[in-house]
Amino acid sequence: MVIYTLAMWTLVSCKSSRKSESPDAALKPINVVLITLDTVRADHLHCYGYKKIKTPNIDSLAASGVLFDKAVTQAPLTQPSHASMFTGTNPNVNRVRNNSGFALPPSSITMATILQKRGWDTAGFVSATVLKKVFGLSQGFATYDDEMPQTGSGMETAARPANITVDHAIRWLNVQQGKPFFLWLHLFDAHQPYHPPPEFLKEYPGDPYDAEIAFDDRQLGRFLDAVKQKSPPGKTLIILLSDHGQSLGQHGEYEHGIFLYDSTLRIAWIMAGPGVPAGMHVQQQAREIDLLPTVLDLLGGKPLTPVQGTSMVPAFFGKTVPSTYSYEETLCPKINMGWSELRGIHTTHWMYVRAPRPELYDLDRDPEELNNVIKSHSGEYRELDAQLKRLSGMKDSGTETLAVSNVDRKTMEQLESLGYVANLPARNIHLNGKGDDPKDHTATLKTLETISNTKMDPIREIEVLQQALKSDPTNPTLYGWLIDSYEKTGQYAQAVQACLNALHLGIRDEILPHLASLYLREGKLKEAVSYYEQAAQLNPLDIAGQNNLGLAYLQTGRLADAERTFQWVLAVQPYAPAYNGLGIVADKRKEAAVARKNFERAVQLDPAYVEAQLNLGMLCTQAHDIPCARTAFRAFLAKATPDYGDVIPKVKMALASMENSGT
Repeated sequence: MVIYTLAMWTLVSCKSSRKSESPDAALKPINVVLITLDTVRADHLHCYGYKKIKTPNIDSLAASGVLFDKAVTQAPLTQPSHASMFTGTNPNVNRVRNNSGFALPPSSITMATILQKRGWDTAGFVSATVLKKVFGLSQGFATYDDEMPQTGSGMETAARPANITVDHAIRWLNVQQGKPFFLWLHLFDAHQPYHPPPEFLKEYPGDPYDAEIAFDDRQLGRFLDAVKQKSPPGKTLIILLSDHGQSLGQHGEYEHGIFLYDSTLRIAWIMAGPGVPAGMHVQQQAREIDLLPTVLDLLGGKPLTPVQGTSMVPAFFGKTVPSTYSYEETLCPKINMGWSELRGIHTTHWMYVRAPRPELYDLDRDPEELNNVIKSHSGEYRELDAQLKRLSGMKDSGTETLAVSNVDRKTMEQLESLGYVANLPARNIHLNGKGDDPKDHTATLKTLETISNTKMDPIREIEVLQQALKSDPTNPTLYGWLIDSYEKTGQYAQAVQACLNALHLGIRDEILPHLASLYLREGKLKEAVSYYEQAAQLNPLDIAGQNNLGLAYLQTGRLADAERTFQWVLAVQPYAPAYNGLGIVADKRKEAAVARKNFERAVQLDPAYVEAQLNLGMLCTQAHDIPCARTAFRAFLAKATPDYGDVIPKVKMALASMENSGT
């Protein structure tokens, strides 16, 4: 007996050819430590003037080095911002434009690839699935630790707390030797949903965001102590940046990614180490694209092309650097919400947002960006708009056609080698600044925030989402949430109809996996496979969706197609359900040894994955390997949910029989 688990989930949160490198002098063998804090506002750190929080370890780092008072991100989203940090290029150049559907091309020159080529030992430790290897930021890292805790259903959690990531980084530090090292540590705790430890929530009652930042600071203290023990300050360059901020309700946004205001664009940037003066504040604007050339400069290297950033080192000595104009963009409103994308130019004094109703803010007089002065400052508007056209690469028409294929050439070759699919269709997204202005849909953002952070009755949740769709009828996110709510309440016919309505409106990415799972539940296997295949074409990197396609093939008896699909999932990353699927394929082919190997690999990856434990136990029982069966069945019973109601008594009886027989 084999149990098929078909829970539906989606991996979420929205090419340039390699250029020859400029000849560099030998780089100084300095250890480089990069810390990126996800979703941390600069103005919520004590060293940036925020008195309501204690961040002693970050404050100490700032006191020993340089603090950039006016640092900004290139995009208020995790993947694009990190891509800009590592490549020194804007999102429209490095091709990472949103948190889903994009990957950094393998031809990219990054900080890690540069340092690894020159002999550095490189390691990255990330705290969220949004930075998994599949998205390309692992390039150049000999060690890339991106495995999140398992949920027990073969899935990973979306993130892990700072203490776990720091533990892994310290273990690596303790055994690293013989080479200068580049270590990247990424912490995600300040990102929603907030789950600060009780100690910090008690210290910051009613403010889980600050509690999470304080928790990160505590863990950074442990990490920085380990760094000091490993490498003296005179040989260690430490950089701390946040990737973007958090709106916290300002401008009608509660998180980030929708608008281009300083609440999400302003970031923390602190540096300390050789060549960095202590106790200095830099007032010139610094951009994330300036990180790479700044680090290279401090190591004695020259900037590499095509780098759009500039070294900020001259600013340490009072010189002016060419960082006046910062290109900003967010495609999240277009891709995730069906509204217009936003682009902008940020300077020390001005913020210009190109939107259906453009905006211009005088940051000196109006730091909260509440008074749009575009009508009274036409000269500044024209200048900044010209800079935006230059940096964005838009034609005079103001339009960019973005071809989204989701996979790079290397991934395509892997797909074709597996016989999985060829010539995946690229989708064109027309970026023209047209469509609904995100400012007109703050009610939608409020609806999503309310549902996310209140224990709303599921029936009421459906009513609220239906009402939201009346004023925002083509929003992919609203449709996705509504379909989820129908499924949670057992209203499967309504869920199917909502899927069909969305498809009629041209909404596909969010909908196809939902509809496939719903048809599979109804036993409409042909329709289920068809929609799973369409979803796989749109997003081959959605490993959960791909795995469900493999399971659908299993149910239709297409073992070769199932095997090929599970193998593709494993080519992307280790994934317990895919190993379980391969075990089922082998079992159906009467290949017991191969089946057992795959079931064992599944439970190694996730010991609490009950389906694989059950399958392993049954296989071992058939092989009369009672110790193996007993161990697997005990693990199954320890975590089995009521969904296995008919199976649990049978497993208990089998286990009792084994123990009574003394085997």
